[in-house]
Amino acid sequence: MNNQSPSIGTQSFTKFCPSCKLGNNANSVVCAHCGRSLDLFFARPGKINMEGRYAAPAKGLALYFEGSAVQVAIATDEEFVLGRKVEGDVEALIDFTYPNGFAMGVSRRHAMICSKENGYVIIDLNSSNGTWLDGKILPPRQPIQLPSGGTIQLGRLKVVAIYNSSGNEE
Repeated sequence: MNNQSPSIGTQSFTKFCPSCKLGNNANSVVCAHCGRSLDLFFARPGKINMEGRYAAPAKGLALYFEGSAVQVAIATDEEFVLGRKVEGDVEALIDFTYPNGFAMGVSRRHAMICSKENGYVIIDLNSSNGTWLDGKILPPRQPIQLPSGGTIQLGRLKVVAIYNSSGNEE
């Protein structure tokens, strides 16, 4: 006979991702396996209309987890690296150690984004698990135009890049 009573605490259940169907900690907001939001308001299956949910910063580039209104970072540097923080790093880096970047296939120095007159370019830094832009794999070390609203995939982690693409002349 089992004398254990059912527990209602958050440690007693697993939150399953509606996208990849894998289990996550009950307190997770973003799936540790695919980077999708675990918020059911944003994670409904099918094509999600994110128009108006991603705010373009006045200056720089904002990154959001794909399918979610969770902002990862706003970068205002002329160039910065997407990857995982390593002790002693001094370069501008958007750190994907959390959410579980290593398990998602994010390299320490995965890709670089550089500001140009007409927007941004992304460069795969010869990453182990590849970089994709809108579903197309990027050739290593070649700058590719990054459109505002473009989906960047680092290994299995997906983020959306948003910037103000209207006239930057001042």
